[in-house]
Amino acid sequence: MSKSRFPKKNLINYISRLSHVAKTKPVANRNIFDVQSVKEFEKKVKRSDKPVIVDFHASWCTPCKALAPRIANLVNEQRGRVHLARVDIDELTDLALDYKVASVPSLMVMHNGKVLNRMVGLQTSEYLRDWLKEIVRRSNKDWTSS
Repeated sequence: MSKSRFPKKNLINYISRLSHVAKTKPVANRNIFDVQSVKEFEKKVKRSDKPVIVDFHASWCTPCKALAPRIANLVNEQRGRVHLARVDIDELTDLALDYKVASVPSLMVMHNGKVLNRMVGLQTSEYLRDWLKEIVRRSNKDWTSS
């Protein structure tokens, strides 16, 4: 018989720690959220003191599915300097029409209730990173002076 590298007691401790980890709930990312209503959009996007990237998408849109993790990762890299609001155009059609979203995916940057920048279509992570850096840089200045 071969002996295990780990004593039985250590293995039990290890397993009990794993079960504890499995029971904990993941921490919600407050910088990224799904918009559920026009009222919520008003509150969390238009009244935000930080720039908000609004991702207009649809569940049936393949490029939207490819873009979502890219933009989320980049927003997370910004550590709270930028927020990401995801808007499903099939759920909030009126909101998409109000902002003249003609195709998805469409990204729009809002700050202090104003649309500052737009981008349409699937983009590379590098292009999005440069775009986002510019947003953060300009948000630290007065957007109206540019």
